[in-house]
Amino acid sequence: MVKVKYNDAGTLPLISIITVCLNAELFLEATMQSVFSQTYPHIEYILIDGGSKDGTHSIIKKYRTQLATWVSEKDNGIYDAMNKGIGMASGESILMLNAGDWLEPDAIQKMVEKANYEVKDKFICCDWVVFYNSSNRKIYRQATFDFNKRNGICHQGSLIGSTIYRTFGNYDTSLRFVSDFDFYIRVWKTSPSAFLRVPAYLAHFMYEGITTTRIRQSTIERWQVLNRHFLWTESIHIRLVTLVAITYRTTKTYLRK
Repeated sequence: MVKVKYNDAGTLPLISIITVCLNAELFLEATMQSVFSQTYPHIEYILIDGGSKDGTHSIIKKYRTQLATWVSEKDNGIYDAMNKGIGMASGESILMLNAGDWLEPDAIQKMVEKANYEVKDKFICCDWVVFYNSSNRKIYRQATFDFNKRNGICHQGSLIGSTIYRTFGNYDTSLRFVSDFDFYIRVWKTSPSAFLRVPAYLAHFMYEGITTTRIRQSTIERWQVLNRHFLWTESIHIRLVTLVAITYRTTKTYLRK
């Protein structure tokens, strides 16, 4: 196993990986192992726990010497925890890897290489795989940067430069489910040239996360984000898809009653 290393990689940019979690004893260790197995040698790993009551703490303590820092305290939701991690990060670029998600061993290396190691002002995105814990089903997704048509990236596969966070601010904590989508649009509308795609499946996104387990609420919130940023004429495709999804999931909810 290749351990996470600090300050021993010469002039390579430091990359911060942040994992936020809550009661994640079933999934956290696999996520952490994927970070420790990265071939890129200059990573700091930060873990933000929301005050877990299960065995999460014992897993964190098992690997605490390989963490740059960690904290366990109540927060105001996933985006508040992510913002907390950003405030602790000292890397030139930051990747959010939630408990249950994992990276291919060469993920960070390939993403940094895509930007020729100039990562501070880049939004580097790889392709990703959605996997299901309840089955062997997998969905392969390619990163696209047309946010008025679709949400074409995931934060598990997005290496975001520190300058971008300083310029555009952190995640909007008034949004519970799709604040990352809102953030992507804010950056894209102003700086579309910052986005770079790595055409390789380097990130694995567990379907059973908060956005997908509460998919009706997250779809409604996505509609609100679209209203915030786009006219109907600018975003007709994603609006129609979202409207159909809201109708379907609302009907399904009422039929269960």
